[in-house]
Amino acid sequence: MKIKHISMCMAAIAAMSLLACHGAHDDHDHNHDHDADEHETTKADAHDEHGTDDIHFTDAQAKACNLKVETLQPSTFAEVVHVSGRVLPAQGAEATVTATMPGIVSFTGKSLTEGVAVNAGKTLFVIDAQQMADGNPAAVAQSEAKAAKLAYERAKKLATDHIISQRELEDARQRYEAASATAKSLGSAAQRRAMSTPISGYIKNLLVKPGDYVSAGQALATVTQSRHVQLRADVPERCYGMLPRIVSANFRMAYDSDHRIYSISELGGRLVSKGKASDTDDFFVPVIFEFNNSGDIVAGSFAEVYLLGAQRSGVLAVPSAAVTEAQGLFFVYVQTGHDVYRRVEVKTGATDGKRIEILGGLKAGDKVVTQGATQVRLAASASVVPEGHHH
Repeated sequence: MKIKHISMCMAAIAAMSLLACHGAHDDHDHNHDHDADEHETTKADAHDEHGTDDIHFTDAQAKACNLKVETLQPSTFAEVVHVSGRVLPAQGAEATVTATMPGIVSFTGKSLTEGVAVNAGKTLFVIDAQQMADGNPAAVAQSEAKAAKLAYERAKKLATDHIISQRELEDARQRYEAASATAKSLGSAAQRRAMSTPISGYIKNLLVKPGDYVSAGQALATVTQSRHVQLRADVPERCYGMLPRIVSANFRMAYDSDHRIYSISELGGRLVSKGKASDTDDFFVPVIFEFNNSGDIVAGSFAEVYLLGAQRSGVLAVPSAAVTEAQGLFFVYVQTGHDVYRRVEVKTGATDGKRIEILGGLKAGDKVVTQGATQVRLAASASVVPEGHHH
């Protein structure tokens, strides 16, 4: 009996020990899970802290890239139509140098090429009639005119004495007048004649080569005044409704790699005309502006044109340099504190070439980076830690 009692006590003690061990194991597992969760939370917090959108850009970096920040405020912004166009010489700003006698043409200088600047009165060509096989036509015409005049004077005397008829006198008069007209058209009997430009400008077209034979009245060159040109913008039919509201334009030359934007108003220009009907083939209506060339605009070149219409007020707009693009999305950089910036995605609207309308993502009072946005973007990229690498 006593032995049985002892056995029961030992069993009870073993069971309690087993329960204690099991509970300790559960507590260990629970504590382990709690530690793991706490580690994961700390790791996530560290990741969130590391993955912040804040970009630190020091004063030294800002000074190096001439960083500029502007406080965004509503302003006026014109309605815009983006079209293609071309710069053309203004009417009345071109002149043609024409040969006034036949002969062999030569250039006055080796530097006479298309694009060279010339002053009014400058001799560009010399025409020489001595080298011609049939002699100098002007001299021949002068001689014929003199002979016809003598014959006419003699005929008048003979007609007075009734030696010849009035019909013969009339024939002599007509021959004299025809010879005089020919001699006058060919000019003097000089063997060499200089041809000069009537206006200042630059050589647009050279129409002859040294050694060419030219006849009287033949065009030798075209001179254009580059300081006064026209901009022709071609408006597609879908934008015809805006034609009455167009007042000015901005434009960029297609060959300009610096993407410089010119303004018609800043160049002292004006709107000249608006087409009333489109061409039959291409369905474009021309809009013509005239302006003073700043010296680096080449007439005949194509341009990207931003036609400006009625002004709208209360528009949020930023300089074009403030907007960056990545994978089809547009961003600006906003200053949120001293040397702290943040990238903000924006929805853009129209652009006049110089500024871009902001439809969403910004509000009045935001401090936007308007110069140096690319450098801030590069600084943000440089601070990104690659996956799997930890400090």
